[in-house]
Amino acid sequence: MSPSHVLSESNSEVPRIPFWKRRHVLLLSIPTLIFVVFLVLPLFFMLAVSFFKYKPMQIYTVQFTVENYLRFMGDPFYRKVLWYTLELSFAVTFFSLLIAYPLAYFLARTQSQRKGLYLFLLLVPLMVGIIVRTYGWIVILGKNGLVNNLLMALSIIDQPIKILFTDTAVLIGIVEVLLPYMVLPIVSSIQKIPFSLEEAAASLGANRWSVLFRVVIPQSLPGVISGSVIVFTLTAGAVVTPALLGGPQIHTMGTVIYQLMISTLNWPFGSASAFILLFTEFLIVFLFINLLLPVTRKGRKA
Repeated sequence: MSPSHVLSESNSEVPRIPFWKRRHVLLLSIPTLIFVVFLVLPLFFMLAVSFFKYKPMQIYTVQFTVENYLRFMGDPFYRKVLWYTLELSFAVTFFSLLIAYPLAYFLARTQSQRKGLYLFLLLVPLMVGIIVRTYGWIVILGKNGLVNNLLMALSIIDQPIKILFTDTAVLIGIVEVLLPYMVLPIVSSIQKIPFSLEEAAASLGANRWSVLFRVVIPQSLPGVISGSVIVFTLTAGAVVTPALLGGPQIHTMGTVIYQLMISTLNWPFGSASAFILLFTEFLIVFLFINLLLPVTRKGRKA
């Protein structure tokens, strides 16, 4: 009897475990159930409500209509809010990346025994509630806050300048809140790049900037993409920070949707606004990833 024949007989005798009885399927069943019940089903419910008619005494009536979407696209106020939200999201993503990359490179390459402490300090703000952190910025950026008092003490300004309840205050607050979400993915990507690649490039005559832009950054683009997507989407849906630091005159999609759903109880229009924001985010992220993926592959091949 040939060895291949014996092997085929032994394989045929091994009982096959049904797919639903495999260990990894059983382990994933509970998280999948939670994901479906608490995220997928509510999203489908909101999608259905977005096509219903608004009725003040009943919140909505089950009558199919596209009026909510047409109202959003036809109203200059809501179009302006959507555009401002996207501008804010791009600005927060850009400045977060600008601050996060040098910090991430330091954390990834440092050989200091205090590296664990540095990572802990990076994560400490996440242990404090976002409302508490935002009120801290109100104290710092207020008319009689730390920034104005310091500028007047240095004789840079003669009287307090308005920082709070401006676009700048909102930008600063959101960047501070979301900075760790940009740093951590980049740290992970840079740590996977062998330091010998940087040494080899330097030995061939490349200066530090050439090594950074032609070796490190192309190889760390997966972390940049991940961090940028996280920061962009979280900024687009931010509610607390824009509301507290921007005041009533600054509107984002997050604050507008919150007011529609909670204050006016206009669930159909609020749901339609939320899905317009969701679709816009998805389209931008899809284009962003597809534009940078070829660059990432070239960087790996190089």
